[in-house]
Amino acid sequence: MKFSLLTLLFALALACAPRAAAQQQRPSPAKDEPAAEEFPLERRAEAEARAVVSLCVNEGDVIVRGWDRNEVRARAEGEGTLRLLTPNVRPAPRVEVLVSEDKEADLNAGHCGSNETVELTVPRGATVEVESRTGHVEVADVAEARVKVLSGDVEVRRVARAVQVSCLSGDVSVSDSTGSVRINTVSGDVEARNLRTSAAGDDFEAKSVSGDVTIEGVAHGSVTGSSTSGSLLYTGPLARGGSYDFRTISGEVTMELPADASFNLHAKVVVSGEIVTDFPVKTAGTSAPAGAPVNTAGMPPAPPTPPVPGVEVPPTPPGHAGKGPKGKAPREQESARLDGTVGTGDAVINLSSFSGSLHLVKR
Repeated sequence: MKFSLLTLLFALALACAPRAAAQQQRPSPAKDEPAAEEFPLERRAEAEARAVVSLCVNEGDVIVRGWDRNEVRARAEGEGTLRLLTPNVRPAPRVEVLVSEDKEADLNAGHCGSNETVELTVPRGATVEVESRTGHVEVADVAEARVKVLSGDVEVRRVARAVQVSCLSGDVSVSDSTGSVRINTVSGDVEARNLRTSAAGDDFEAKSVSGDVTIEGVAHGSVTGSSTSGSLLYTGPLARGGSYDFRTISGEVTMELPADASFNLHAKVVVSGEIVTDFPVKTAGTSAPAGAPVNTAGMPPAPPTPPVPGVEVPPTPPGHAGKGPKGKAPREQESARLDGTVGTGDAVINLSSFSGSLHLVKR
Protein backbone atom coordinates (compact mmCIF):
# COMPACT_ATOMS: atom_id res chain seq x y z
CA MET A 1 0.00 0.00 0.00
CA LYS A 2 2.84 2.31 0.95
CA PHE A 3 4.59 1.52 -2.33
CA SER A 4 1.41 2.24 -4.34
CA LEU A 5 0.95 5.66 -2.66
CA LEU A 6 4.53 6.70 -3.44
CA THR A 7 4.12 5.57 -7.04
CA LEU A 8 0.94 7.67 -7.38
CA LEU A 9 2.60 10.81 -5.97
CA PHE A 10 5.57 10.39 -8.29
CA ALA A 11 3.29 10.05 -11.34
CA LEU A 12 1.39 13.24 -10.36
CA ALA A 13 4.67 15.16 -10.03
CA LEU A 14 5.76 14.09 -13.51
CA ALA A 15 2.41 15.16 -14.99
CA CYS A 16 2.55 18.66 -13.42
CA ALA A 17 6.21 19.38 -14.29
CA PRO A 18 5.72 20.34 -17.99
CA ARG A 19 2.91 22.77 -17.11
CA ALA A 20 5.02 24.50 -14.45
CA ALA A 21 7.97 24.75 -16.83
CA ALA A 22 5.80 26.27 -19.53
CA GLN A 23 4.52 28.91 -17.11
CA GLN A 24 8.09 29.81 -16.14
CA GLN A 25 9.18 30.13 -19.79
CA ARG A 26 6.21 32.28 -20.82
CA PRO A 27 7.62 35.71 -21.86
CA SER A 28 6.53 38.70 -19.84
CA PRO A 29 5.21 41.80 -21.64
CA ALA A 30 7.74 44.52 -22.46
CA LYS A 31 8.13 46.97 -19.61
CA ASP A 32 7.92 50.01 -21.87
CA GLU A 33 4.73 48.87 -23.61
CA PRO A 34 1.44 49.94 -21.99
CA ALA A 35 -0.72 47.12 -20.75
CA ALA A 36 -3.57 46.09 -23.02
CA GLU A 37 -6.18 47.06 -20.42
CA GLU A 38 -5.00 50.69 -20.65
CA PHE A 39 -6.21 50.76 -24.27
CA PRO A 40 -9.62 49.07 -24.48
CA LEU A 41 -9.93 50.02 -28.16
CA GLU A 42 -7.60 48.21 -30.56
CA ARG A 43 -7.56 47.65 -34.33
CA ARG A 44 -4.97 46.04 -36.64
CA ALA A 45 -4.36 46.10 -40.39
CA GLU A 46 -1.81 44.41 -42.64
CA ALA A 47 0.29 47.12 -44.30
CA GLU A 48 3.19 47.52 -46.71
CA ALA A 49 6.63 48.05 -45.25
CA ARG A 50 6.62 51.63 -46.61
CA ALA A 51 2.97 52.38 -46.03
CA VAL A 52 1.65 55.89 -45.35
CA VAL A 53 -0.17 56.03 -42.02
CA SER A 54 -2.24 59.12 -41.19
CA LEU A 55 -4.20 60.35 -38.17
CA CYS A 56 -6.07 63.55 -37.33
CA VAL A 57 -7.21 64.40 -33.79
CA ASN A 58 -8.97 67.46 -32.43
CA GLU A 59 -7.83 66.88 -28.89
CA GLY A 60 -5.59 64.27 -27.29
CA ASP A 61 -2.03 63.00 -27.18
CA VAL A 62 -0.58 60.91 -30.00
CA ILE A 63 2.25 58.38 -29.61
CA VAL A 64 3.73 56.69 -32.70
CA ARG A 65 6.33 53.92 -32.62
CA GLY A 66 7.93 51.82 -35.34
CA TRP A 67 8.26 48.03 -35.12
CA ASP A 68 9.52 45.13 -37.25
CA ARG A 69 6.11 43.97 -38.48
CA ASN A 70 4.27 44.84 -41.69
CA GLU A 71 1.22 45.69 -39.66
CA VAL A 72 -0.42 48.80 -38.23
CA ARG A 73 -1.81 48.56 -34.74
CA ALA A 74 -3.94 51.38 -33.35
CA ARG A 75 -5.00 51.59 -29.73
CA ALA A 76 -7.05 54.24 -27.96
CA GLU A 77 -8.28 54.97 -24.48
CA GLY A 78 -11.91 55.30 -23.51
CA GLU A 79 -15.03 53.66 -24.88
CA GLY A 80 -15.41 55.47 -28.17
CA THR A 81 -14.88 54.31 -31.75
CA LEU A 82 -11.69 53.34 -33.56
CA ARG A 83 -11.40 52.42 -37.23
CA LEU A 84 -8.60 51.71 -39.71
CA LEU A 85 -9.53 52.78 -43.23
CA THR A 86 -7.56 51.02 -45.99
CA PRO A 87 -7.88 50.39 -49.76
CA ASN A 88 -9.21 47.01 -50.86
CA VAL A 89 -5.72 45.56 -51.27
CA ARG A 90 -3.49 43.60 -48.93
CA PRO A 91 -1.03 44.57 -47.69
CA ALA A 92 -2.39 48.13 -47.60
CA PRO A 93 -0.22 50.91 -49.07
CA ARG A 94 -2.08 53.48 -46.97
CA VAL A 95 -3.83 53.32 -43.60
CA GLU A 96 -5.99 56.13 -42.23
CA VAL A 97 -6.68 55.96 -38.51
CA LEU A 98 -10.07 57.31 -37.44
CA VAL A 99 -10.98 57.84 -33.81
CA SER A 100 -13.85 59.33 -31.81
CA GLU A 101 -14.99 59.46 -28.19
CA ASP A 102 -18.52 58.77 -29.41
CA LYS A 103 -19.44 55.05 -29.44
CA GLU A 104 -22.00 55.62 -32.19
CA ALA A 105 -19.80 57.77 -34.42
CA ASP A 106 -19.88 57.01 -38.14
CA LEU A 107 -16.23 57.50 -39.05
CA ASN A 108 -15.44 58.37 -42.65
CA ALA A 109 -12.29 59.44 -44.48
CA GLY A 110 -10.99 62.82 -43.33
CA HIS A 111 -12.64 62.63 -39.91
CA CYS A 112 -10.77 64.46 -37.15
CA GLY A 113 -11.87 63.12 -33.76
CA SER A 114 -10.80 63.24 -30.13
CA ASN A 115 -9.43 60.82 -27.58
CA GLU A 116 -7.32 61.19 -24.46
CA THR A 117 -4.46 59.12 -25.94
CA VAL A 118 -3.99 57.35 -29.28
CA GLU A 119 -1.08 54.96 -29.73
CA LEU A 120 0.05 53.80 -33.18
CA THR A 121 2.59 51.08 -33.90
CA VAL A 122 3.63 51.04 -37.56
CA PRO A 123 6.27 49.44 -39.83
CA ARG A 124 9.68 51.07 -39.43
CA GLY A 125 9.69 51.99 -43.12
CA ALA A 126 6.38 53.84 -42.89
CA THR A 127 5.67 57.51 -43.46
CA VAL A 128 3.59 58.94 -40.62
CA GLU A 129 1.30 61.95 -41.03
CA VAL A 130 -0.19 63.39 -37.84
CA GLU A 131 -2.43 66.44 -37.47
CA SER A 132 -3.47 67.62 -34.02
CA ARG A 133 -5.30 70.70 -32.82
CA THR A 134 -4.52 70.26 -29.13
CA GLY A 135 -2.18 67.70 -27.62
CA HIS A 136 1.35 66.35 -27.37
CA VAL A 137 2.70 64.40 -30.35
CA GLU A 138 5.58 61.94 -30.10
CA VAL A 139 7.02 60.02 -33.09
CA ALA A 140 9.96 57.59 -33.08
CA ASP A 141 11.56 54.84 -35.18
CA VAL A 142 9.87 55.47 -38.54
CA ALA A 143 11.12 56.45 -42.01
CA GLU A 144 9.39 59.83 -42.36
CA ALA A 145 7.49 62.05 -39.94
CA ARG A 146 5.12 64.84 -41.00
CA VAL A 147 3.51 66.57 -38.04
CA LYS A 148 1.19 69.58 -37.82
CA VAL A 149 0.07 70.84 -34.40
CA LEU A 150 -1.88 73.94 -33.43
CA SER A 151 -1.27 73.78 -29.69
CA GLY A 152 1.09 71.26 -28.12
CA ASP A 153 4.68 70.08 -27.98
CA VAL A 154 6.22 67.82 -30.63
CA GLU A 155 9.02 65.32 -30.05
CA VAL A 156 10.59 63.37 -32.93
CA ARG A 157 13.38 60.80 -32.53
CA ARG A 158 15.20 58.27 -34.70
CA VAL A 159 13.59 59.07 -38.04
CA ALA A 160 15.43 57.63 -41.03
CA ARG A 161 14.56 59.75 -44.10
CA ALA A 162 12.84 63.09 -43.48
CA VAL A 163 11.19 65.23 -40.80
CA GLN A 164 8.64 68.01 -41.29
CA VAL A 165 7.14 69.72 -38.25
CA SER A 166 4.82 72.73 -38.15
CA CYS A 167 3.62 74.03 -34.79
CA LEU A 168 1.62 77.15 -33.96
CA SER A 169 2.07 77.13 -30.18
CA GLY A 170 4.47 74.65 -28.62
CA ASP A 171 8.07 73.49 -28.38
CA VAL A 172 9.62 71.22 -31.01
CA SER A 173 12.42 68.72 -30.42
CA VAL A 174 14.05 66.62 -33.16
CA SER A 175 16.97 64.32 -32.33
CA ASP A 176 18.99 61.30 -33.48
CA SER A 177 17.55 61.37 -37.00
CA THR A 178 18.75 61.39 -40.60
CA GLY A 179 17.52 63.04 -43.79
CA SER A 180 16.15 66.49 -44.56
CA VAL A 181 14.63 68.42 -41.66
CA ARG A 182 12.07 71.26 -41.73
CA ILE A 183 10.89 72.81 -38.44
CA ASN A 184 8.56 75.79 -38.17
CA THR A 185 6.99 77.11 -34.98
CA VAL A 186 5.35 80.44 -34.21
CA SER A 187 5.36 80.49 -30.41
CA GLY A 188 7.80 77.96 -29.01
CA ASP A 189 11.42 76.88 -28.81
CA VAL A 190 13.18 74.60 -31.29
CA GLU A 191 15.83 72.04 -30.33
CA ALA A 192 17.67 69.98 -32.95
CA ARG A 193 20.40 67.58 -31.86
CA ASN A 194 22.48 64.85 -33.48
CA LEU A 195 21.11 65.00 -37.02
CA ARG A 196 22.75 63.64 -40.18
CA THR A 197 22.04 63.40 -43.89
CA SER A 198 20.76 60.25 -45.55
CA ALA A 199 21.07 61.39 -49.18
CA ALA A 200 22.75 64.08 -51.26
CA GLY A 201 20.82 67.33 -51.08
CA ASP A 202 19.40 66.81 -47.60
CA ASP A 203 19.29 70.13 -45.76
CA PHE A 204 18.20 71.54 -42.41
CA GLU A 205 15.91 74.50 -41.71
CA ALA A 206 14.46 75.73 -38.40
CA LYS A 207 12.28 78.81 -37.90
CA SER A 208 10.65 80.34 -34.84
CA VAL A 209 8.88 83.66 -34.43
CA SER A 210 9.06 84.13 -30.65
CA GLY A 211 11.18 81.23 -29.45
CA ASP A 212 14.83 80.27 -29.16
CA VAL A 213 16.45 77.98 -31.72
CA THR A 214 19.15 75.54 -30.55
CA ILE A 215 21.09 73.51 -33.12
CA GLU A 216 23.70 71.03 -31.93
CA GLY A 217 25.56 68.32 -33.80
CA VAL A 218 23.81 68.87 -37.15
CA ALA A 219 25.91 67.46 -40.01
CA HIS A 220 23.94 68.81 -42.98
CA GLY A 221 25.73 70.77 -45.68
CA SER A 222 23.04 73.45 -45.74
CA VAL A 223 21.83 74.74 -42.35
CA THR A 224 19.37 77.62 -41.98
CA GLY A 225 17.96 79.06 -38.77
CA SER A 226 15.91 82.13 -37.96
CA SER A 227 13.99 83.71 -35.11
CA THR A 228 12.22 87.04 -34.85
CA SER A 229 12.49 87.76 -31.12
CA GLY A 230 14.41 84.74 -29.83
CA SER A 231 18.08 83.83 -29.74
CA LEU A 232 19.83 81.33 -31.99
CA LEU A 233 22.62 78.97 -30.90
CA TYR A 234 24.62 76.68 -33.18
CA THR A 235 27.12 74.25 -31.66
CA GLY A 236 29.29 71.85 -33.63
CA PRO A 237 31.73 71.53 -36.54
CA LEU A 238 31.21 72.88 -40.03
CA ALA A 239 30.82 70.66 -43.08
CA ARG A 240 33.39 71.20 -45.82
CA GLY A 241 31.63 73.22 -48.51
CA GLY A 242 28.70 73.80 -46.15
CA SER A 243 26.47 76.86 -45.98
CA TYR A 244 25.21 78.26 -42.65
CA ASP A 245 22.65 81.06 -42.69
CA PHE A 246 21.34 82.44 -39.38
CA ARG A 247 19.26 85.57 -38.89
CA THR A 248 17.23 87.29 -36.19
CA ILE A 249 15.39 90.56 -35.71
CA SER A 250 15.97 91.32 -32.02
CA GLY A 251 17.75 88.20 -30.76
CA GLU A 252 21.40 87.25 -30.53
CA VAL A 253 23.13 84.72 -32.76
CA THR A 254 25.91 82.58 -31.28
CA MET A 255 28.01 80.01 -33.10
CA GLU A 256 30.24 77.77 -30.97
CA LEU A 257 32.79 76.24 -33.34
CA PRO A 258 35.94 74.10 -33.06
CA ALA A 259 39.17 76.04 -32.74
CA ASP A 260 40.29 74.82 -36.19
CA ALA A 261 37.09 75.90 -37.96
CA SER A 262 37.62 77.28 -41.47
CA PHE A 263 35.05 79.52 -43.15
CA ASN A 264 34.18 82.64 -45.12
CA LEU A 265 32.20 85.06 -42.97
CA HIS A 266 29.54 87.60 -43.91
CA ALA A 267 28.10 89.19 -40.75
CA LYS A 268 25.90 92.25 -40.41
CA VAL A 269 24.01 94.08 -37.66
CA VAL A 270 21.59 96.60 -39.15
CA VAL A 271 20.80 99.00 -36.28
CA SER A 272 22.30 98.14 -32.89
CA GLY A 273 24.53 95.35 -31.65
CA GLU A 274 28.08 94.07 -31.99
CA ILE A 275 29.93 91.44 -33.96
CA VAL A 276 32.26 89.63 -31.56
CA THR A 277 34.60 86.88 -32.73
CA ASP A 278 37.16 84.62 -31.07
CA PHE A 279 38.59 83.91 -34.52
CA PRO A 280 41.03 86.23 -36.35
CA VAL A 281 39.19 87.22 -39.52
CA LYS A 282 41.21 88.15 -42.59
CA THR A 283 39.50 90.96 -44.45
CA ALA A 284 40.54 92.70 -47.66
CA GLY A 285 43.98 94.12 -46.89
CA THR A 286 43.75 93.71 -43.11
CA SER A 287 42.91 91.31 -40.30
CA ALA A 288 40.32 91.81 -37.57
CA PRO A 289 41.80 90.78 -34.20
CA ALA A 290 40.09 87.99 -32.32
CA GLY A 291 38.04 88.82 -29.24
CA ALA A 292 37.35 92.46 -30.09
CA PRO A 293 33.91 93.77 -31.06
CA VAL A 294 33.60 95.09 -34.58
CA ASN A 295 32.02 98.52 -34.97
CA THR A 296 32.23 100.40 -38.25
CA ALA A 297 30.88 103.73 -36.90
CA GLY A 298 32.89 106.60 -38.37
CA MET A 299 34.40 104.41 -41.05
CA PRO A 300 33.56 104.47 -44.74
CA PRO A 301 30.61 102.25 -45.60
CA ALA A 302 31.56 98.67 -46.31
CA PRO A 303 30.68 97.40 -49.76
CA PRO A 304 27.42 95.47 -49.81
CA THR A 305 27.71 91.74 -49.26
CA PRO A 306 26.90 89.78 -52.42
CA PRO A 307 23.54 88.08 -52.04
CA VAL A 308 23.69 84.37 -51.23
CA PRO A 309 21.08 82.20 -53.00
CA GLY A 310 18.31 81.12 -50.66
CA VAL A 311 19.23 83.60 -47.89
CA GLU A 312 16.71 86.26 -46.89
CA VAL A 313 17.71 89.52 -45.23
CA PRO A 314 15.50 90.14 -42.16
CA PRO A 315 12.67 92.51 -43.07
CA THR A 316 12.77 96.04 -41.68
CA PRO A 317 10.24 96.41 -38.82
CA PRO A 318 7.26 98.71 -39.49
CA GLY A 319 8.09 102.37 -38.92
CA HIS A 320 11.82 101.96 -39.58
CA ALA A 321 11.79 101.66 -43.35
CA GLY A 322 13.75 104.45 -44.96
CA LYS A 323 14.12 106.46 -41.71
CA GLY A 324 16.85 106.97 -39.16
CA PRO A 325 16.82 109.02 -35.94
CA LYS A 326 14.29 111.88 -36.04
CA GLY A 327 13.12 110.82 -39.47
CA LYS A 328 16.50 111.30 -41.11
CA ALA A 329 17.82 108.88 -43.68
CA PRO A 330 19.79 106.08 -42.02
CA ARG A 331 23.57 106.12 -42.29
CA GLU A 332 25.27 102.94 -43.44
CA GLN A 333 28.06 103.39 -40.86
CA GLU A 334 25.55 103.03 -38.00
CA SER A 335 25.54 99.28 -38.62
CA ALA A 336 28.28 96.75 -37.93
CA ARG A 337 29.56 94.61 -40.77
CA LEU A 338 32.34 92.07 -41.07
CA ASP A 339 33.30 90.22 -44.23
CA GLY A 340 36.38 88.03 -44.29
CA THR A 341 37.98 84.61 -44.09
CA VAL A 342 39.04 82.34 -41.26
CA GLY A 343 41.54 79.65 -42.21
CA THR A 344 41.12 78.51 -45.81
CA GLY A 345 37.40 79.27 -46.03
CA ASP A 346 36.08 75.72 -46.25
CA ALA A 347 32.49 76.75 -45.42
CA VAL A 348 30.31 79.86 -45.73
CA ILE A 349 28.67 81.57 -42.74
CA ASN A 350 26.04 84.29 -43.19
CA LEU A 351 24.88 86.04 -40.01
CA SER A 352 22.36 88.86 -39.84
CA SER A 353 20.47 90.66 -37.09
CA PHE A 354 18.46 93.87 -37.01
CA SER A 355 19.18 94.77 -33.38
CA GLY A 356 21.01 91.83 -31.81
CA SER A 357 24.66 90.93 -31.40
CA LEU A 358 26.49 88.22 -33.33
CA HIS A 359 29.05 85.97 -31.61
CA LEU A 360 31.61 83.50 -32.98
CA VAL A 361 32.99 81.47 -30.07
CA LYS A 362 35.83 78.92 -29.99
CA ARG A 363 34.85 75.71 -28.21
